[in-house]
Amino acid sequence: MSVNTRFAVAVHSAGMIAFGERMVVTSENIAKSVGTNPVVVRRVCGMLVRAGLITVRKGQNGGALLTRPPSQITLGEIYRAVETGPALQVPESREGCSCPVGKIVGGVLRKFFCRAEDGMLQRLDRMKLADVIDAVLEEKQQ
Repeated sequence: MSVNTRFAVAVHSAGMIAFGERMVVTSENIAKSVGTNPVVVRRVCGMLVRAGLITVRKGQNGGALLTRPPSQITLGEIYRAVETGPALQVPESREGCSCPVGKIVGGVLRKFFCRAEDGMLQRLDRMKLADVIDAVLEEKQQ
């Protein structure tokens, strides 16, 4: 089972882009920092562009910029920009399942998982990209 790190890569990328005035920020630099391939970073940044959270200029003087200050971008916005399906997946029940629990547990779990995801999104909507940046800077000073 693979682990989905798209949201973490997106927050990491947006945080580095916020420092664009202080450091050179390329997809290669972000990829090195994240520990992934630059193609993954470019794909995630494309999602952030489509969501209106960053802009990208191509060419020699190109680069990425946040469209708003980090204090005005929520982690919920970033999450919704890069995650397309539910965070908690329920496997589909097998055709012809004879187990009385197996026939109904998927629908029940979806309801519980949906409420959990709603709570997570409400919380992410209260957290700002600036909060992450501040925590990173604080941790760096220790």
